[in-house]
Amino acid sequence: MELSILQSVILALYYWVCTFGAIYSLTQVYAKPLFVALVCGIVLGDVPTAMKIGASIQPMFLAFTGAGGTVVWDEAAATIVGCTVTILSGIELSQAVTIAVPVSLLCAQLHTIRRIVMVYPVQKADKYAETCNIRGITFMAFWWPQIIKIFIYAIPMFFALHFGAEAMGTLMNSLPTWITNALGITGKLLPALGFAMTINVIGRPQFLPFFLGGFFLAQYSGLSGIPLALSGLFVAFLYYLILEVADKGKKEAMDEGTQAAVEADEEGKKLLTSKDVTNLVVRWNFYCECSNSFARLQSLAFCAAFIPVLKKLYGHDQEEFSAALTRHLMFFNTEGIWGSIIHGIVLAMEEQRALGAPIPTEAITGIKAGLMGPFAGIGDTIDWSTLRPLLIALVLPLAENGSFLAPIIYGILLGGITFAENMFFVKTGYRMGTQAALSVLEGGAINKFISCASVLGMFMMGGLSASMVKVYTSAQIPTGEGTVMAIQGDILDAVAPGLLTLFAVLMTYRYLRSGHSMMKATFWLLVIGLVLGAVGIIGDGGFLIKPIMDLSAAA
Repeated sequence: MELSILQSVILALYYWVCTFGAIYSLTQVYAKPLFVALVCGIVLGDVPTAMKIGASIQPMFLAFTGAGGTVVWDEAAATIVGCTVTILSGIELSQAVTIAVPVSLLCAQLHTIRRIVMVYPVQKADKYAETCNIRGITFMAFWWPQIIKIFIYAIPMFFALHFGAEAMGTLMNSLPTWITNALGITGKLLPALGFAMTINVIGRPQFLPFFLGGFFLAQYSGLSGIPLALSGLFVAFLYYLILEVADKGKKEAMDEGTQAAVEADEEGKKLLTSKDVTNLVVRWNFYCECSNSFARLQSLAFCAAFIPVLKKLYGHDQEEFSAALTRHLMFFNTEGIWGSIIHGIVLAMEEQRALGAPIPTEAITGIKAGLMGPFAGIGDTIDWSTLRPLLIALVLPLAENGSFLAPIIYGILLGGITFAENMFFVKTGYRMGTQAALSVLEGGAINKFISCASVLGMFMMGGLSASMVKVYTSAQIPTGEGTVMAIQGDILDAVAPGLLTLFAVLMTYRYLRSGHSMMKATFWLLVIGLVLGAVGIIGDGGFLIKPIMDLSAAA
């Protein structure tokens, strides 16, 4: 099978779309392995195989949140190249992960170039703010970045696919058996990094027993998907009840500040309507990551989202309007969903300032600077390190069976939940002002919720790693008279099934906990998988371990 020019163009253009960053609630859908695999399957004419490849690649990137806007992996590029080469060459599906990792690391460097180039539109927007040129700011917030991304992403991907995919497929098919075994087992080992990263992010060490519980439940019962999630919900609910009993008798002070803020809001004057607030939510969700740069990260997106409301508040006074645009082009960076409560608070402060309240501009910029870090931490933990992996866990069994429904169900659930959260947080922040932020940050409910979510997440990651990480050995020990003992079946499985898989995940987790980077962890997993797979100790190599006495006699 050859990749046509049209197929190369379509896949290159879709890679370009994956880099848009538009619609924050869906960026974790359309640019991620499951959905990208679906697109590849449609273009290449083999959806079931592509979905299975996507299911094998997805666990590798399960937990990475890109905190602070960092890009270490390029999941879209990894999936496009992995799917294309695997389907073209017909190699073992597990080898797609081994192909995907170096491609992902290489293409991640394109994002560094992009964020350097994106310094220009921010600087240009500063000039536009001086003259209240809102069309210019909007162009720099979306259109200019997408035009430049054609040259950074789409064109290189076209050449890589059209001239490189078939050659790589031919090379893969000509490799000797020992190398293909090494590549195959490495592909099955690498997802351990994704699960280790996940439990490192969402769970404190005291939650590890829940991971073990999920792992062994899946190993012994074969549960996965929805049945496993229901079991995890039951465990998390029991944990919640334990926390409630522990808190019983603790009298919580009534949040009088919040009530007063609500009452004051109900009595206050309004310049903005509910439609204006909803429009802000939609615009922020759309622009959030489109123009992210090393200079000021999400500042241009924040300003572009606020343009209509700022125009309504200050449009009659060009000097005030220009000043408002300028102060919202200052540095800003947070998690786009939970962090959007800041947008609601700032909106309320801007409205009160426009009404004549003595609110200094320093107070507005100070609120943004003070709250963006704490809410980024909460949002990354709850939505992207817990909710997203849980939803992926629900649909991965479908993807493993080649079903196109997996990314669709995942997209509807994640997109719907996060957009609803986005709307809730902006409107809550607008309605309650700064007291809303204090209520979320200081209340004990949020800590309890995060703990229960961590329990559920750890349980699900344990169950999912049992099926998605496949580390085993076909090594045998001679026992005399022509018989052998299989280390995997006769020894390890007799103790507990999946011990090598569990060992791989926990050792990777411990390595990350000790302060080593995921780049180093990736390197060592690659080395270990390739070396042990090549000599046949793990995988299907059939390594024969000779007794020590025989070795001594031979010497």
